[in-house]
Amino acid sequence: MAKKLKRIPLDLVSYIQIETEAINDANDKMMISSYCLGKLEMVNWYIELLETGSKKYVVPHNKEHLEMVRNQLLACHKQIMKVKVTSPNNRPIIDIQYPRGYEG
Repeated sequence: MAKKLKRIPLDLVSYIQIETEAINDANDKMMISSYCLGKLEMVNWYIELLETGSKKYVVPHNKEHLEMVRNQLLACHKQIMKVKVTSPNNRPIIDIQYPRGYEG
């Protein structure tokens, strides 16, 4: 009997995009990068299973959907790698964000 694989959540790409906006340090960047690459690897595996016509697994998505998700994940990873992380040593001790037009 074929094993039914997990569906890829619809909010996967949104989640990665939101987490990318919240990157504060190298650890955050590494975590979301690894997560994104892991999902990308899974999508590529699903595509490969469809292309080879595997009887061992049931892929819950069609190839077109998986290719779309793969392209979105590649774009997400590119964006993650663009994020510049500042070293804690270079950050100001007190960083006050004044509202626009504030003249003190």
